[in-house]
Amino acid sequence: MRGPTVLLTLLAASVLGCSTARTGPASPVWVAGPRGRLRVDAGGSGSAVPVLLVHGNGGNRGSWAATLAHLQKSRRAAVFDLAGMGESELPAGAGISVEGFASDVAAVADALGYHRFVLVAHSYGGAVAAAYAGEHPERLSGLVFADCAGDLHRTPAESLGPLRRGLRDDYPGFTRKWFEEILAGARPDTRAAVLDALQRTRPDVFVGATEALYRFDMDAALARYTGPRLSIVSMLFDNPVAIHRTAPKTPVRRIDGASHWLMMDQPEAFDRELDAFLAEISS
Repeated sequence: MRGPTVLLTLLAASVLGCSTARTGPASPVWVAGPRGRLRVDAGGSGSAVPVLLVHGNGGNRGSWAATLAHLQKSRRAAVFDLAGMGESELPAGAGISVEGFASDVAAVADALGYHRFVLVAHSYGGAVAAAYAGEHPERLSGLVFADCAGDLHRTPAESLGPLRRGLRDDYPGFTRKWFEEILAGARPDTRAAVLDALQRTRPDVFVGATEALYRFDMDAALARYTGPRLSIVSMLFDNPVAIHRTAPKTPVRRIDGASHWLMMDQPEAFDRELDAFLAEISS
């Protein structure tokens, strides 16, 4: 059975058509999602394949601000708040699943007219991206994972005991300790933004999303997507649950000097790796 420190390290894994004219609504906007309105930032122009960004559990679209600004200089790009996080809506009592969050991706992509696009996801968002890829492989030109875990649905039930007890018995203290550990090496502004987003996330949404991760068969979803993919990692590089280890056909690039929120701590380095991947994508 894994001890609390090892479990927290494992859990770090879980906490993310083209036109030459500007398309889609102005930024920021509301998009009708399957369970309520979704808050979206969208912009940019050009004929390059558009990019849609997905944040992690307990986060919001602000975590991708630097990358979004970079992408919009040369192409259409967008980011949105997952249902129940940031400004996006999720009615109390609504079911929470990885597949449900993937339906948010579908709603945003459809609303923006992204008929073929690249999906870039951080942390927990990697499972969401995998779910979308499994359901709509024909829509994706590429898939990029930013410090994401692979399939966790076979995690033994006894190993999840400390997680479930911590979330149940001391949600504020447990989640803050969890995030503080994976913020090691973060820039002060990264740390402040991440902890603020966590505090603003409804506990029932965070807990529901976490539980859903361990029910989701990520390997099965990814098996249905055969297109280009890349894993860009920081703290998960040597972790056995990292997606480039559980899905070994996934190429990997490492960024040093960053916390789990690598695109916030080292945006220039992250953007270089992402640009290199996008340069190989034609449609």
